[in-house]
Amino acid sequence: MTKREVLGIVFQNGRFVTPDVICRQLREFHHRSSIYSYLFRLHKQGLLLRSRVSGRVAYRISRRGIERLIFLQTVYNTGEASRSHI
Repeated sequence: MTKREVLGIVFQNGRFVTPDVICRQLREFHHRSSIYSYLFRLHKQGLLLRSRVSGRVAYRISRRGIERLIFLQTVYNTGEASRSHI
C-alpha cells in the first residue's frame, strides 16, 4: 500500500468513502486496522478530509492531497523516485 495508491483510490471515488471500501480496492491484502491507521495518518498530514457517513468514519481527498497525488504521479512517471533512493 503506497501513498500514491491510497490517494488515487480516494480521488477516483470523488466522495467520502469508508476505510472498508478503500481496503477492498487495494491490490494487496492489508489488515483492516492498518488501513484505519494509515488513513488517519494521511488525514493528520492534511491529505485527506475526515467525516462521518451513516455513523461510520469516511475520508475524502483534500486539495493538498490532490496536489500531492499529482506530484507523486509525476515523480513515478518520470522515474525520479527510483533515482532519488540511490
